[in-house]
Amino acid sequence: MAGEEYLSNSYKEISFQAPWGVIAAKAWGPEDGKPFLGLHGWLDNANTFDKIAPLLPENIRFVAMDFPGHGQSSHRWPGMPYIHFEYVADVKKVVSQLGWEKFSIISHSLGAFVASLYAGTFPNEVENLVLIEYGGYSARSAEKPDLVLAKYAAGMANMNPRAPRVYESIEAAAARREEPYNGNTLRKDDALLITKRGSAITKDGVIFSHDKIVKELVVPFLPPRLSINSILSKIKGAVLILEGSDSLHREKGKETRLDRLSVICQHAKFKMWKTLPGGHHLHLDNPEQTARQIKQFLALCKSQDLDLHTSKL
Repeated sequence: MAGEEYLSNSYKEISFQAPWGVIAAKAWGPEDGKPFLGLHGWLDNANTFDKIAPLLPENIRFVAMDFPGHGQSSHRWPGMPYIHFEYVADVKKVVSQLGWEKFSIISHSLGAFVASLYAGTFPNEVENLVLIEYGGYSARSAEKPDLVLAKYAAGMANMNPRAPRVYESIEAAAARREEPYNGNTLRKDDALLITKRGSAITKDGVIFSHDKIVKELVVPFLPPRLSINSILSKIKGAVLILEGSDSLHREKGKETRLDRLSVICQHAKFKMWKTLPGGHHLHLDNPEQTARQIKQFLALCKSQDLDLHTSKL
């Protein structure tokens, strides 16, 4: 749109310290810009935001992190699981090292669930929350904690990750990411984009670089519905929920997802809920409209804040 200014296509690779290594990230925009954090989905990485980052307002500092075990971030220590609550702690590590006291989050799928948990745990820190294709485990999984714990204990006791599959090229590995998963697919160029940051070249060929334990999704305990909803009810900021019209993800765990989003909307300062053309990776399928909706949301949030400020004068 004429007159609008956007972030540059250029970005900077940055990293943050963790006890087991580093948490890698990509940063766009001025260092003194309005702080925004990007949180990707399961088995994805910071490249998932490459298409929308340049379309965001140029006055923001957008830092998209690779969760541990993903992208260019270090793997956790052997035997340490990958669970949503550890990811919340990872976000805290990053924002603490950035020195951010207040910031906003743009998130996708697993990252959206982590973002909502963080916003409910640290409600005074998160101003605006963008949730693209909200994810998270089903509440039904939490109804039998003994079985969940038994599966976790047995899985960790016998953890012996298989040797990674070797591909002859990055393109061949990317073709694997194009294959349907839970009915959702990545387009060829998007699969290649994600694979470039999520793979490594070895003497034998190309392998995916994520920690193999990530795919096992073993967790020791899933809190009951009331515990999660209690956290989500503490969210104070403004919330934008974006869903893809062609996404099959919306039907998976639909009851749980709608229950949690309902709690979030009940307590958010301001909320918008939109369905846009696209699939589960809506922000890759339709980056222009996704970014436009985010900018409209941010403009409305700013207007709401101005109205509130004026009413107090």
